[in-house]
Amino acid sequence: MEWEEVYEKYKLSEEEQNAIGNYINQIFLEGKTPMKNPIAIFDIGPTGSGKTALNGYALTQFENNNLVIVNNDELKPFHPKADEIAKQYPEVYIKVVNEASKHWTDDLMDKALEGNFNVLYEGTGRKIKIFEKMIEKMRQQGYRIIVRAMAVNELNCLMSMVERYEGQVQEKGWGRSVSAETFYKGYDNEMLDTIDTFEKTGMADIVEVYMRGTIPTEPKRIYSSRNREFKEARTAIIVGRERDKKSAEQYYEQKFTKRGVKPTKYPEESELLKKIAEIYDKEQGIQI
Repeated sequence: MEWEEVYEKYKLSEEEQNAIGNYINQIFLEGKTPMKNPIAIFDIGPTGSGKTALNGYALTQFENNNLVIVNNDELKPFHPKADEIAKQYPEVYIKVVNEASKHWTDDLMDKALEGNFNVLYEGTGRKIKIFEKMIEKMRQQGYRIIVRAMAVNELNCLMSMVERYEGQVQEKGWGRSVSAETFYKGYDNEMLDTIDTFEKTGMADIVEVYMRGTIPTEPKRIYSSRNREFKEARTAIIVGRERDKKSAEQYYEQKFTKRGVKPTKYPEESELLKKIAEIYDKEQGIQI
């Protein structure tokens, strides 16, 4: 079944969509305090890089967690039929549910900006236009804008994607698997181009680059546009990914060596596991 057909089957009425959106806003904005000089943070990085941990790090920097986190993926489960769609139509789940969740995401961001709340938006950084629209509104409201990017080796990202998928299946009975092709669209050029635009056009007041830390909510900063540890953020990301290679290979040897490339319990992982093995073998000089 095409995704449009599934969408029509589960399409929410305008009344339902607005009611759920109002409920989401109530949950995410409750207890937040308006600020005279609000801060907006953009956490960007490819799937599996650890943006959730970067979000947690940001929370620790605001008294009483006074930060509204806006993440489209967190809002998708608010669709009343999300589980049913994911189980019956996993290949089109994201596209179908996103038709509603993107509306909720935009509305939550608008309400947060209107209220002068500190806000954090999480994304892969693939599409600069998404950020341009938000930043235009933020500048009008007097926001200080900080961009933080994750520098994580491709191998570590892909292994995290596999483990997250398996955890979702065990917990919910279904999981969201991202294809290698989709992953690399963001990992290779689009995210790097976005960082370049943020830094060189002055869209952001501060641009920072982080690597994973030994404690998830304590990532290691390797670059800030204020101190210029590297020539630019793009270079910092590339270097950080290379530095992360050793830990990625060690984790592969500890957790993935004996798995092989043909999972029996989670067939959706086959493509990712094959790619993971190819990357490791190439780095070790093993002929495939």
